[in-house]
Amino acid sequence: MPGRKVSKYSPQYNSEMKVALFDALLEAKEAVTIDQLRTFDLKLVNMTTQKAARLLNELVNAGAAVKGKHSGTGHMTYKAVGTMIHQGYELGHNRGYEYNERML
Repeated sequence: MPGRKVSKYSPQYNSEMKVALFDALLEAKEAVTIDQLRTFDLKLVNMTTQKAARLLNELVNAGAAVKGKHSGTGHMTYKAVGTMIHQGYELGHNRGYEYNERML
């Protein structure tokens, strides 16, 4: 079929990388950028920033992570919701965090 877009990444690869990203988020105790996340696991070293951002946004949409913007650098930062709850953060719409309430 002309115009059909085929992903160059297999569903298995996407799942493995999403788990590796989530493990890295759980290991990080503070909000981290994609470049910082890649240092937590050897699997993540060769992943492109764009692919990591897509997979992290899936975690945000699932409610497992939150996304924010670093005020100094302007880079997007990510943090696991479980870590935030454990640290005593109050998550809500007026707090400025993007997250999905299904996980809370």
